[in-house]
Amino acid sequence: MNKLLFNTKILSHSIIITIFTSCKMVKTSAPEAKNIEIPSIKQSTSNLNLPITIDLTPYLKDTEKSVPQKFNGKEENCSGVSYSYRFERNPILFDGQGPYLTYTVNGKYALNLNYCPECTHLFDNNGSCVIPRMYASCGINEPMRRVSVAYATKVDITKDYKLKSTTQLTRFETIDPCEITVFKYDATTQLKKEVTGALKKLEKEIDATISEVDIYSSVEEVWNSISKPQSLGSYGFLNIRPQQISLGSVLFDKKTAHLNLNLTFEPVITTSKKESVTIPLPPLAEHKKSNGFEIYLDIEADYDSITKLISKEICGKTVEIKKNKIQFDALGIASTAGKQLNLWVKFSGKKKGTLYLVGTPTFDEENQIISFPDLEFDLHTKNALLKSAEWLFSRKITDAVRNAAIIDLKPELSKMIDTLNNGMNGTVNEVIELKSKITDLRIIAIYPDFDQLIIRTSAKGNASISL
Repeated sequence: MNKLLFNTKILSHSIIITIFTSCKMVKTSAPEAKNIEIPSIKQSTSNLNLPITIDLTPYLKDTEKSVPQKFNGKEENCSGVSYSYRFERNPILFDGQGPYLTYTVNGKYALNLNYCPECTHLFDNNGSCVIPRMYASCGINEPMRRVSVAYATKVDITKDYKLKSTTQLTRFETIDPCEITVFKYDATTQLKKEVTGALKKLEKEIDATISEVDIYSSVEEVWNSISKPQSLGSYGFLNIRPQQISLGSVLFDKKTAHLNLNLTFEPVITTSKKESVTIPLPPLAEHKKSNGFEIYLDIEADYDSITKLISKEICGKTVEIKKNKIQFDALGIASTAGKQLNLWVKFSGKKKGTLYLVGTPTFDEENQIISFPDLEFDLHTKNALLKSAEWLFSRKITDAVRNAAIIDLKPELSKMIDTLNNGMNGTVNEVIELKSKITDLRIIAIYPDFDQLIIRTSAKGNASISL
């Protein structure tokens, strides 16, 4: 009886030991991160051609108000022709075409003239006509005579963002000429001279009004606005990092001005918000014509965000190894090992613990896939398994982790296009509206860094600004 009791105790202890040893943790140590010096990754400069549309209507209204609607003038001579005139203009008709903004001033005039063939100063220092003066008029006690005047303005932009305009009289047409037959005098020529002189003020007013257009503050406001991190929701923050700007020639279409802005910048997307450094608005660079944009955008994805992406691909999955099932509970990236990454995988079942693997991230540009084709157990994990749980040293585990760590980026890129398009359209402020569309977004390279994976993308599309 005692012998039976002794054997029973031994059996019980054996079962307990077996149960305990079968469920115990597999103890492995995390691999050391190899913080080797990584060469500086030079980002390609991105170029954006941004057509800008400016509605000139408010500026033209100011010009219209600043110019007098009536002009008067006279010249009195003892001998020869003396005259006085009155010119009344209609509203200015503005029209733009190509490099010139043109405006037509239709109006009407009245002219009083008198003529003295010979003058004497014998009895009067001011002189007196020897014979009675001859008088004539145009537009007096009759409909005023019509005249049409046209101007053209060419606008340039200086390097310090100022508008410089040159306005010239391009047409002076007397629809109803004034010819004085009584003393064979063509008043049209004199009228043109006088009215043209008076309308020189209009040229100055127009040039002065255009020079007052505050283009610097508008461009600076856009510059500072795009220099700030832009939220992309779950994707992180977009930092445009503008570097240089240039503006093309101003072209007109009716009452609208068009010009092209070229922006060079070095954009990056970060998964966490970082303090941005805004450089002051630089002087305008030499303009080079281009179409649309091609942007090289760096995405700085910390390994925690990559962990969330790949962990969901393996969580809950099981594999059977020598009739023992284990379940994968989580998978992630632990650290870097030079150009390789250290991955960890938590598992449970007959055994539980954490395994560490190492692999080289490889990018398939054609299919837009990141994978770890050479993934294998880390040396420390391999030694620990051979000592305590050799059956776990199986290709089924490395294959399962390798398959889970395949990241197909096409769905994420498609979502990102929608997010970027939504974030890069809308009203910048009360007067500036931005429209843009990304038509293609592709990853062209990946660079494993110590604490993040830098994903370099190429984006193509177009954008425009309306003022």
